[in-house]
Amino acid sequence: MRDTSKLDTAASVGEAAPSVPRRWFLGAAAGAAWSSLTIINKAQAAGPLRVLAWPGYDEKPVVGEFEDTHKVKVEFKNYIGGEQMLQYYSQVPKGTFDAIISDAEYVQKFVAQNALTPLKKADFPNLKDFHPKYQDFAPLRAPNDMTWGIGTRFSFYGISFNAKHVSDEEASSWNNLFMPKFKNKIVMFDWYLPNMSNASLALFPNNPAPYDISDGQLAQVKDWLIKLRPQITSFAPQNQGLVSALVNEDAIITPYGDMDIEMTVAGYNNFKTVVPKEGSIRWTEAACLCADSRNKELALQWIAYMSSAKVQSRLVYTKGFKARAPNMKVVEHWDDEQKKLMSYVPDPANPGRMLVETNIDKSSPRGLPVKQAEAAWQAIYNQFKSA
Repeated sequence: MRDTSKLDTAASVGEAAPSVPRRWFLGAAAGAAWSSLTIINKAQAAGPLRVLAWPGYDEKPVVGEFEDTHKVKVEFKNYIGGEQMLQYYSQVPKGTFDAIISDAEYVQKFVAQNALTPLKKADFPNLKDFHPKYQDFAPLRAPNDMTWGIGTRFSFYGISFNAKHVSDEEASSWNNLFMPKFKNKIVMFDWYLPNMSNASLALFPNNPAPYDISDGQLAQVKDWLIKLRPQITSFAPQNQGLVSALVNEDAIITPYGDMDIEMTVAGYNNFKTVVPKEGSIRWTEAACLCADSRNKELALQWIAYMSSAKVQSRLVYTKGFKARAPNMKVVEHWDDEQKKLMSYVPDPANPGRMLVETNIDKSSPRGLPVKQAEAAWQAIYNQFKSA
């Protein structure tokens, strides 16, 4: 059922395909496929709960308790990348899906199609345990103090580096990537959106919306990237390429966060990740209610279930993939090793706060270009790559 024509076209301008690896895991063999979902004719009675989602939500440790409690099957259609998600949604009859796990910046595209029902925050008591930035998450705000979705997992696009060759100070700023020692020693994740937004932050620090910039500022972003190009040894369309370059020391630093987690899991203990002083981009997924759902009450219960600390602690710490959870009480379900790996430990520079909380406050949600067409950003990114 997969029509790859749109994906191939998008990939040629740096759009859809590179969104895969920011959550792609070591030794990945997963792909977008039906878990068990069958398209149900609208005339049939409502059956199982049907969810369009990234991989991971369908894993038994995550969804099993909900299915057992409600005596229901949750059937998933897995996608890889936001454009593929939109494509799958557009190809099926209305009412096919009851809920969607969407990247936060794509939610407004669903809103524009009247595809979502806003949620009352009071219906989700677990929100009180979320980081404040996720209790009222700007990309999901709906009218009348409602929300278009509830955050489920997130993580950072910071700077990851080999601590044998790079100091904390050297990795503390995006602009330090121009240091002579990094010439031909940077490997870059191949997607325009986080790279250009982080370049925007390098030039205009701590902007809460680094993708909302003027044409003049965008021209400065382009110049910044072109200047950086000689420092880059390669572009990696998947995490495996980043890992390989770092392991072989073809690269010693990457403007891509959380590689320290992947490298630690792979058995390497000499990697670190920081959110630079200018800030960084943060990706987020959210659970949303489909306006045409035939199982709205059950879908609401599933979204509430996905907001709990226990479920999020499982969702973001699977064997194949690790992220962060907006519910800060996940620490009650992790051991000390898990807390340390995921940065849910005290921040020495900010007493009374966890490091992950500090990094949330230092980072900005990933978004789509506001003042320009997406194609304009993609064209600049392609010029940068070919420079």
